[in-house]
Amino acid sequence: MSQSILIGSNKATEADVINVPAVPFTRSFHPVHHRQVIDAIRSGIVATGLEIVKTDYVLANNGNRMFSVWDLSGGSDELCWSIGIRNSMDKSMALGITAGTRVFVCENLAFSGEFVEMRKHTKGLSYDELEFIAYRAMKKMVANLIKFQAWHEDLKNFHLTEWDAKILLVEIMTNNIIPPSKFGRFNELYFGGVYDPTLWGFHETVTDVLRDNNLLTLPKKNKMLNGVLDSYKDTRSIEPPSSLAAFYESRNLLAHG
Repeated sequence: MSQSILIGSNKATEADVINVPAVPFTRSFHPVHHRQVIDAIRSGIVATGLEIVKTDYVLANNGNRMFSVWDLSGGSDELCWSIGIRNSMDKSMALGITAGTRVFVCENLAFSGEFVEMRKHTKGLSYDELEFIAYRAMKKMVANLIKFQAWHEDLKNFHLTEWDAKILLVEIMTNNIIPPSKFGRFNELYFGGVYDPTLWGFHETVTDVLRDNNLLTLPKKNKMLNGVLDSYKDTRSIEPPSSLAAFYESRNLLAHG
């Protein structure tokens, strides 16, 4: 994996994550330690017949927030399956996992952006219950991984003209998926011919540019990116946009239709 995906001092080893001090329980708040999350999801993965190929972690807020990426044994010749795991011991977010893919040749990482929330940290969650919840979530995650892989690979079927790509570039910059400061990098990768002129190539260019982002923000940005590409695919099924105005008008009609 590219080191830049897990930037700065947030990058942690699994030992670092396991050794984060536990947060005391209260009457209404029962924080699940990252160590228990790791053990439970690992058991769930084994039970579904998959193997863990690689793990990476980031920590935030003095270790109370954890995000991890695990590469799994499923996928295709081009893509491996990945999952993103989030957990907090400061009430900031519910324990959850999300589907992802990683491209072997360039190691670009992408997420569906939708989290399967396993459970909020409330009183009475035993480890046995957590392990069962993790197994049930992983069964659902396998279906999500298959679906997201198919979505990802379907992007190859949409050729982009230079004008189409510029329209989409304006859209993702307008939504702050990538900032204007990254335009040069995007231009070098996509319009410089590193990636193919398809939605697949556009998606890979954006995920390549996003390598410099903190992993904690990546699922949200991926969700927005996927939404932009889905909107474009929807407009293509109606009528290919011939101008920026026509593209935005089509999106407006779809949103309010």
